[in-house]
Amino acid sequence: MSWWHRIRRVVSGGGRESASFVAALLGVLVLAGAALGQGISRTSVAVSDGLTWLGDDQRGEVVQVNPVSGKPQTRLQISGPDSQLEIAQEDGRLIVLNRRTGEITVIDLATLLASGRRQAPPGATSKVLVSNGMVFVVDRAAGTVHTADPLTLADIGQTWQAGQPLADAVVDERGVLWLVDHGGTLRSLDWSDDQERFEERSHRQVSGAGPRTVLVPHDQGVTLIGLDGGVVVRDGTGEDVSRSTDRTDAEVIAAQRAPADLVPASVPDSSAVVLVVDGQVQRVDVGALGCPKPGRPAVFRDKVYVPCKGSGKVIVLDRGGKRGGDDVRTSGGSDPELVFDDGRLFVNVPGSSTGVLVDADGATRSLTIRSPELPVKDPDRSPPPSVPPPPPPNPNEPVKPPRNPGNSGTNGTGPTTEVPPPPSSAPPSSSSGGAAPAAPAGVTVREKSRSGSALVVTVSWSAAASADPIVGYTVSGSGSFSGGSVSAQVSGTSTDLSVPCTGSSFCTGGRLDVTVRGSTASQAGAAGMAAFTVSPPATTNPPNTPPPNTPPPVTTTTTPPYTPPPTTTTTTPPPPPPLPTAGATVITGATGARTLPTRRLTLSPPADWASHNGRCEVVNKTYGYSVGIACNATSATIEVDEGSNALVVRAYAATGAGQVDSAQRNVIFTYDECAGKPNCIPKMAPAGAGTAPMGAGGLGLLACAFLLRIGVRKEDEK
Repeated sequence: MSWWHRIRRVVSGGGRESASFVAALLGVLVLAGAALGQGISRTSVAVSDGLTWLGDDQRGEVVQVNPVSGKPQTRLQISGPDSQLEIAQEDGRLIVLNRRTGEITVIDLATLLASGRRQAPPGATSKVLVSNGMVFVVDRAAGTVHTADPLTLADIGQTWQAGQPLADAVVDERGVLWLVDHGGTLRSLDWSDDQERFEERSHRQVSGAGPRTVLVPHDQGVTLIGLDGGVVVRDGTGEDVSRSTDRTDAEVIAAQRAPADLVPASVPDSSAVVLVVDGQVQRVDVGALGCPKPGRPAVFRDKVYVPCKGSGKVIVLDRGGKRGGDDVRTSGGSDPELVFDDGRLFVNVPGSSTGVLVDADGATRSLTIRSPELPVKDPDRSPPPSVPPPPPPNPNEPVKPPRNPGNSGTNGTGPTTEVPPPPSSAPPSSSSGGAAPAAPAGVTVREKSRSGSALVVTVSWSAAASADPIVGYTVSGSGSFSGGSVSAQVSGTSTDLSVPCTGSSFCTGGRLDVTVRGSTASQAGAAGMAAFTVSPPATTNPPNTPPPNTPPPVTTTTTPPYTPPPTTTTTTPPPPPPLPTAGATVITGATGARTLPTRRLTLSPPADWASHNGRCEVVNKTYGYSVGIACNATSATIEVDEGSNALVVRAYAATGAGQVDSAQRNVIFTYDECAGKPNCIPKMAPAGAGTAPMGAGGLGLLACAFLLRIGVRKEDEK
């Protein structure tokens, strides 16, 4: 008999027996719901590996979102605000390209720490491709491809050179690299681990391909779309196609990946989307569908999703170019962008608090992207330097007698054995829970030596203030040299960094950004910073070579009289311009409602702040947000997050060696969950508190069942 039939039979019998049974059953069910409801969710989060990283350009963050819960799990501060982030994830690593600065960062997802950085040209010329554990860094303007170590981003093997600029470069699912240059030559390359260089698989000349040609990779092979010459070619798929189409000199934005039988590309200036369907080319007027400026499209479940710039939506097309579903609406932030990851399609809106997840059936649901209560992590935080353990004792070493045998209790007549001292250990972790070490002050960088292969600089600093003992310092330098970064760990307050000169023009005028962090046994501290500009090498006449147009020296045999050497006058260079007064009151007012995520600051900088010749910025010290300002600015706007926010104006020395903060001003931000909705009750209880009323209700129902059961027994005894 099923459990449902048993319930019906008991209930239909009526009386207190049925009431007690139902109360007990409901109590058990409610308790089970209270105990398991959140546990199921947590289990799903724990076992799910389908986590996706989305970019937040306005804050320079990448956010890890769990599509099951619809909530963010991790926030990483990759760069400063107003970035242009592109993300690739594979094999436990996250690689982020900031197009605005050209900096490439690789994050080890096991530790959420930056394991490597390198510099690429800023703007649209750079491209990072990831496939099958390989990382390719493409410079389209220079026509080069570098193979990079996936952990450190340092160069591996030979750099491939096209000899002319590249129009586009992609990698298919098999790891084959496809490139087309401005001259219309389409090539496919394989990387050889043994030779550490690329080997050409194929090449062909595509008539009509040119500088605006784009490539779309497939599981195998690519589709070339050259609208500047009116040509579409599919190559390497086993079913090659060559078609002609209308020509246009406008920009073409192709899908980042697509199946071979359905390839979309947008032409924003023409309000059109080009579809290559089963080898045939068709043009769709998406302006007539309310999408006058289409962005980069994506294919999901045999439909084409097209983000509409400036319209706050994504339209859906079927294979015939007709409407394939309802528009996906977005709100807030900038233009929507499509992210395809782990078999799911995400509509990300950089700067917005929410995004959209498109399910397999085309249904949509909202995702929370920005959560003020979720702390922002710094991927550059350094683990404390480890202290090596002492060497193990040598068992063959003879045992030494104690220095004072008479103290052994044997009056010096019996055998004695000296007990070796216990091995030393690393400094214990701090249990005080105190603050991390402060940023080292007075960071300076000076050139020590230079050769054709390397530039050596000496970095010096003052000891960092810390409640716990400092066990070491981590010194890092980054710039546009080969490899992108160098680092060292020392126990003192100075060290040398060696920067490679080969493979770049860094040593003839680059900029080296240096950070120094002190570490205790339990945590790393804040970073002291400095910047060093490399001066071009001095050009001097070779030794023993007379300058041009100089008559040869006259040789005489007369011995000149003794002349004392001239007195050397040493000129002391002027001291660097001073920093303004630390702790001065610069922020004199802050306006904005408590529920608004920004504050408008009124600034009244004193004279030494207003005339400072370095750079200045407003900093939210609580959450790490910052915005650059003129040092004599009288107003600024800064973002705030949940709770109290500590705001300062920070001034940097013109030489980059040192910084000071103004007096701090605190403002409060309260997150408005209701967002003006009527009859809304904010969720003020902490996470997990919702189980308490449910659990209490379950216990109450069980108690009710117990009392009813006693009443039944007493009734039967009468």
